[in-house]
Amino acid sequence: MKKSVLGLTVAGVLLLGGYATTTFANDDTTSSTGTKVENFVKGFKGMIGFGHKGMDSEELLAQAKELGIETSGKDAETLMQEIQEALIKQEAKDLDIKTTDKDFDTLAQEVQLAKLQEEAKSLNIETDGKDAQTLRQDIRLSELQKEAKELGITTDDKDADTLRQDIRQAELNKKAKELGITTDGKDLTTLTQEVYAATVNKEAKELVISVEGKEIKEIAQEVYKAKVKADAKEYNITIDGKTIQQIAEEVREQKIAKLAKELGISTTDKSTQDIMSEIKEKDAAKLEELLGNELFGMFGKGMGGSGHRGGGHGGGMHNGGEVQQGVSGTAASSGTGV
Repeated sequence: MKKSVLGLTVAGVLLLGGYATTTFANDDTTSSTGTKVENFVKGFKGMIGFGHKGMDSEELLAQAKELGIETSGKDAETLMQEIQEALIKQEAKDLDIKTTDKDFDTLAQEVQLAKLQEEAKSLNIETDGKDAQTLRQDIRLSELQKEAKELGITTDDKDADTLRQDIRQAELNKKAKELGITTDGKDLTTLTQEVYAATVNKEAKELVISVEGKEIKEIAQEVYKAKVKADAKEYNITIDGKTIQQIAEEVREQKIAKLAKELGISTTDKSTQDIMSEIKEKDAAKLEELLGNELFGMFGKGMGGSGHRGGGHGGGMHNGGEVQQGVSGTAASSGTGV
């Protein structure tokens, strides 16, 4: 498997499988329509913005050379620009989009629209006369309707916001029932906090972590670290001198590669993001199952915020390396050393 320059940091797209996740789709877009250049830029910004590994010049040079770009005498910013241009032209060619006399922005818009049209058609959504924003909304609504039906929720005459709310409530009620928590007379915020606290304490007990005199935030941090280290041990990943975030990223990469192998997907010369896109197309349910888990998966979907599954709606990176969960004031730190 190729180590892509985008690196897929926690800040970029997903927090690593088994701990917390902001899953596939944002409120108005879907990950499968993300272009190669979008994924590249996301990862670059993630590395710079959150200081996870810093910009790896060797990976950047390797990416440029792979695309046939001369690197001598060029700084990172110049190479970034040329890599983006090469990637978008490559993707446009794959989609039979003419590139002659078109600037980067024009090509990027055409590629994005073409990919959205492909996905919309796969969902039997009419695409004629629709711009990218409309297609995103239609695709998201279709995904929400499918998820709602799987949960036994009626979808007639409901918009995306209503469906998101209904889905969150159904998922939360199900989890509360599993934990023996009553739901009568409780609003979404109160129930979310109770379910979250009970889930964290349950995981702590299973991991033999003492909860005596500790706030839920502290317990969640300890559970998170314990789960990351346990997975690292299972995958024979060394933890010496690495932050929890770095260890978790390595774990996620190996989990993704393992799932790809099980599905018969080649990982040769592919970045983790490329592999994830292929897995999503072949079996989205298995990918989501891998990336979510019983402790943080639900809360990473935005259970405490206004979004359903999108990053920045209750699950994501804030404050330079801290994983903010859906419940206000609850976090599992991922930027600390081991």
